[in-house]
Amino acid sequence: MSTTCDDLEKRLRKRAQEAVAKLLEQKAGRRDLSMSAMEDLVGDFESEIRQSLMQEMVADAQVTQQGLCEPCGGKLRYKGKKSKHVVTGRDEVVVERDYYHCEQCGIGYFPPG
Repeated sequence: MSTTCDDLEKRLRKRAQEAVAKLLEQKAGRRDLSMSAMEDLVGDFESEIRQSLMQEMVADAQVTQQGLCEPCGGKLRYKGKKSKHVVTGRDEVVVERDYYHCEQCGIGYFPPG
């Protein structure tokens, strides 16, 4: 496994551990939870873990970019981070992505896609 994959794995595991710890804290040893309350806890966990893992995957994909505009090959200039709501096949997540502007053709670019 490459260093990049090792780093990504560590970040993904950390995010998952944080989400599990939060779930256990919310459950807090309670044995009287109804099925509905359990479903709510698991649903919150599921949303949180999906959000966290998607953000890490997006961040990892950005690191691998070459800094060149795909359509014209011009140099991309970093303009900061921007949040985006993404509707996935399972849910909606908010990811923070780097934003670039091509010095040659002028288009804005958010890797990945």
